Amino acid sequence: MKKNTKILAGAGALYLLLLGLLYHTEHAAGNPGFASFGDTIWYSLVTMTTVGYGDVTPVTAGGKLIGIFFALCSIGILTALIGIGLRVIGSRLIPQLRLVSRRRRPWYIFDEENADSAALATAIRQEIPNGVILFLSGEESGVEAVRMQIPPELFLDKFRGQESITCFFMGGDPWRNLSQALKATKTGFPVYCMSEADGEDIPRNLHLFQREDALSRFYWQTHPLMKEEAEVVLIGCGSFGSALLERALLTNVFERGRYIRYHVFRDTAQFQALHHELCLALSREDVPDDRVFFHGEDWTAAPERIRQADRIILCADSDEENLAQLELLKRWFVHPGRVHVRLSEPVPGIESFGGREEILTPEFVLKDAVNRQAVLMNELYNAGAEHPTAWRDLSAFHRQSNIAAADHLLVKVRYLLDDERLTALTEADCRRAYARYRELYPEREELFQEMEHRRWMRFSQMYNWTYAPVRDNSQRLHPLLIPFEALPPAEKKKDDFAWELLGKLEL
Repeated sequence: MKKNTKILAGAGALYLLLLGLLYHTEHAAGNPGFASFGDTIWYSLVTMTTVGYGDVTPVTAGGKLIGIFFALCSIGILTALIGIGLRVIGSRLIPQLRLVSRRRRPWYIFDEENADSAALATAIRQEIPNGVILFLSGEESGVEAVRMQIPPELFLDKFRGQESITCFFMGGDPWRNLSQALKATKTGFPVYCMSEADGEDIPRNLHLFQREDALSRFYWQTHPLMKEEAEVVLIGCGSFGSALLERALLTNVFERGRYIRYHVFRDTAQFQALHHELCLALSREDVPDDRVFFHGEDWTAAPERIRQADRIILCADSDEENLAQLELLKRWFVHPGRVHVRLSEPVPGIESFGGREEILTPEFVLKDAVNRQAVLMNELYNAGAEHPTAWRDLSAFHRQSNIAAADHLLVKVRYLLDDERLTALTEADCRRAYARYRELYPEREELFQEMEHRRWMRFSQMYNWTYAPVRDNSQRLHPLLIPFEALPPAEKKKDDFAWELLGKLEL
C-alpha cells in the first residue's frame, strides 16, 4: 500500500512539473493556445486520452517533446484502464457470480492461501465434495477454489445473512490471525483460528487450534501403544515434543497394573516448569502410576536407555535436527526398530508422521466428533450433579476437561474389546464395547472407576491443581485430588459417567 502511494505521488509530481514547463515554454513563445494554465491541462488531457481535437498544439521544440511524452502516456493509460477493468471483473465480479450460484452449499472461507490452508482446504474438499472453498488473499496453490482479493471483514459483512459459512484464519502470524478472527466473530459465523492463544474470554463462535495440538492428537490416535510397550523415549521437548508428551500423559492412562515409563531428552526445562504438579506426581515411587524421567544428559550418553526403549520418538521442532538424530541412531546405536520421526515435510525413504496432509484435516482442526462427545459427556455428568452446568456456561478449563475425557474414549474401547490396533471410534465398536462393559461391570466396577479417576487427576495436575480440603477454583485447589481408595463411594460412582457415554454415542 505504501509503495503504491509513493508511485502515485511521484507520477503526480512529474505530471505537474511537465505541465508547468509546457505552460511556461509555450506562453513565453506567445502561443495563444496556452494562454492560461487551464489551457495547458486541457491539452494534456485530450492528448493522453487520445481524443486529440487539434485545437491546441505546441509550437516550441520543448513543448513538442512534452507533447510526445503525453501522447505516449496515452498507451499506458489505456493499458492500465483495460487491466484494471479485467482485474475487477476477474477478481470480484466473476467470483461473486460463482458464489451467488452456489449459495445453498456450505462455504469454507480462508483469509489467506498458503501451504497450511491449502492442505486443510484439500481435506475439506475430499470430505465435502459439494463445499465451496474461497481464498481471500495469498498465492495460488493449485487447490480448486474461488478466489477474491478482498479484506475478510468486508466479505463476511456482505454475506452476513448467508447460512453454512465457516471461516479460517491460518496466516503465518498467529497473533494477527487472532486479531482478524476476533473481528470475524462479530458476524456470528463459526471461526477457526490457528493461534497459540488460549483463555476464558474468547467468543463462543471462535475456536482456537494449534498445529502442535493437532499433531499430538493425530499421533496417539494412529500410533497407539501396544501392551508390550512400557518404555518410551522422546528426544526433543520443544513445541512439538511437549505437545506429544502432554497428550501421551492425558490419553495413555490404562488399567491398574499397566504403567508407562517416559524418558525425555533435550529442552525439558520449560515443560517441567509449566507442569510442575504433574511432574511431581509422576516422579513418586511410592504410588503405582506412570513415571516421567527428564534426563539432563544428551541421549547419546545413555546407550542402555536407548537399547531398552520399546519406542523412540524423534520430535524436535526442526526437521533437520530429527533427520540428524535418526542418522546417529541408525549408525551408532542398537535400538528396537520402532522409531517414529516427526517431519513437517516427508522425506523419501523415511517413514515419518506430522505432515500437513495428516494433521491439518477437519478431524483434527474442527474436532466436531470429539466436541460432540464432550458435550454429551457434560450432559451425562449433569444428570447426576447437584449443581448442573450447561456446556455454554462452562469455563475453558472445564470444557478442555470434557474434551480430554472424550479423547480417552478410544482407549476405553480398545481395553474393552481387547483390540489395541483400533485407530478410530465407530458406532458399532462403541456398542460392542458398551455391552462388554455392562457384562464386566459387576466384577470390575472399581477397576473402571479407578482408571477414570486417575485420568481425571492427571488432567487436573497437568494444569497444576493440587489437593486441599475445601475447593477453591481461583487457587486451583480440589478436595478430590486423592488416591482412588480414599474417595467416598458417591464420588467413585460419578466416574461411571465416562464409561456410560459409550452406550449413547451417535457417530
